[in-house]
Amino acid sequence: MQTIITSTALAIVLFLCLYFAFREGLRIGKELAQGKAPEPIKTPVKAIQEHKVNKETEKANKEFQDELNSIMGYTGDEPEG
Repeated sequence: MQTIITSTALAIVLFLCLYFAFREGLRIGKELAQGKAPEPIKTPVKAIQEHKVNKETEKANKEFQDELNSIMGYTGDEPEG
């Protein structure tokens, strides 16, 4: 019984992989027929470098926004206590 369930699950996964690969290929083929060039595939090293740069930029923007909010939120009142 376990073999049948495993085989069925594997068949479903393989079918879905083939289905989505076919859809993606069809989409790229249609774009190519319209004259649009497909995006080049990123190498893992390039993808990681871009992620690091995006992460650093996002962190710097968040820090800047926090400082700007602090400046704009300043009322001049002294804290109680």
